[in-house]
Order: sequence, then C-alpha cells, then structure tokens
Amino acid sequence: MSSDFFVSYLCPALVGQGTFGTVASQREAVSRHLGRHGRLVGEMIESVGDPQRPRLQMALALCRRHGATLLMAELGALAEDPGFLRRLSRDLHARDLRFSAADRPEVSERTLGIMAAVAEAEDRLGVQRTPETMARRREFYARFTAERRATPAADGLGTATAPRPLAESLERGETTSKSRERAEEVAPILSEIRAAGALTLEQVANALNALGIPSARGSRWYPMQVTRIEKRLAAAARDVAPRKAAGSERPLAVPMQPSEMRLA
Repeated sequence: MSSDFFVSYLCPALVGQGTFGTVASQREAVSRHLGRHGRLVGEMIESVGDPQRPRLQMALALCRRHGATLLMAELGALAEDPGFLRRLSRDLHARDLRFSAADRPEVSERTLGIMAAVAEAEDRLGVQRTPETMARRREFYARFTAERRATPAADGLGTATAPRPLAESLERGETTSKSRERAEEVAPILSEIRAAGALTLEQVANALNALGIPSARGSRWYPMQVTRIEKRLAAAARDVAPRKAAGSERPLAVPMQPSEMRLA
C-alpha cells in the first residue's frame, strides 16, 4: 500500500457540527493535507442526511483499488459516535486500509476502535473530559499509531516477540462480584487496545493511563492490575461458556487471545 495516495471522503452533512461544512471548504482542507503528504486519486461526496453512507463504501473500494489511504477533511462530531467509529474501523481492517483525518492528525485506523470503546465507557466509568485528559489522549493516539506502523509484525510483515498470553486461571477466592463487574466495564477498551497491537502488559497499562481510564481505586494502571483484570475476564468467560452453549446468556467482551489478534 502506498502512503502517498489518498481518496478523500467529504461529508457536507456535517454543516453546523464543526469548523467546515461546505464541499469547497472541505476540499481546501484536503488540499492543505495533501500538500504535505501526497496526492489525491479519488473523491467521494456523501449524500446529505443518508445514514447508510453509501459513498463511504465506494471510497473504501477506491482505496482498495489504488492502495490509497482514506482521508476525511473533518472527522468532527463523528469522533464521538461509537457506532460510526466501530463500523469504519471494521471496514478498514477488513480491507487492510489506512485512515487519516485532516482535522485530527493523531487519529488513524489503529485508534478508531479504541476511540469507540472509550466514548461508550466514559459515563459508565466516570471519566472526566478535562483539557489535560484530551491532550494526553491525542498525544497517545499519535504515538500509538507511529509505533504500531513502525513495527513489522503490526503490518503482517514478519514476526516479533510474541505477546504475553492472557492468564487462564484464578487463585481461589480472588474474584468478587465487584471486581468482576469492574473487569467487564474495562473489557471493551482493553480488548480494542490489544487488537490494535499492544503486545505487553506494560503497553496496555500505559494506554489505559494515557486515555484517562481510572483503575478500580481511581489511580494509575500497572501491569499487575492488567493481569488481574484479564484473569477475571478469562474466569468469567469460562463460567458463561456452559450457559452460552445452552443459549441462556450472551458472551462477555473478553480480550482476544494472542493467536486470535489481527493486526491491521
């Protein structure tokens, strides 16, 4: 895939939701971005008010054909829409494509799933959106993208040190209903961090801290705490498995095993 080719995806339906709005202003933003990074090989303008976003699928097909990066002039309010972020992340990963946003240079195909999980969990976890928290997140997203893209294994080009396996057993009496509930609350975020390419417990802990996700005690995350969370989730999944087979309960969001992780 060439990092110099781009297909722009313009959303005039975003009028009033951000800095841009008209097709002309979004084209100007795309032009400024391309002046530093590459050249345009295609453009798609979304139908105003169409929730199905048919032009997005066309833009993705063009990206696949040309080995290009999908470029949005403005992610805007969509950066807070978990459904949109998750669908876009899934579609990009399925096609092995990259993503950029002119107004959010720190966002990429690596961070969309994490952003979706964080947006869904903020109220539930009591996360405060302070300017400092948002600045740390943006710095983390930029660094995370750069590190993952620079790692050969992250692009499927060879192998690297295998990620530490998730714990598969619990010490007797370790799990309580409260600790398991906390583990389930954090599970979607942890799973997205793992799936995006975080291979070690330290990387996961650092990511949770950078995202402003509080630990059970409201403090920083450390590798041992990540281990405990993953143990509790593994135990909960084993408990649910028999009931799931009987069709009586939905599965938990358990972080993927290393052999199941797909690095975009």
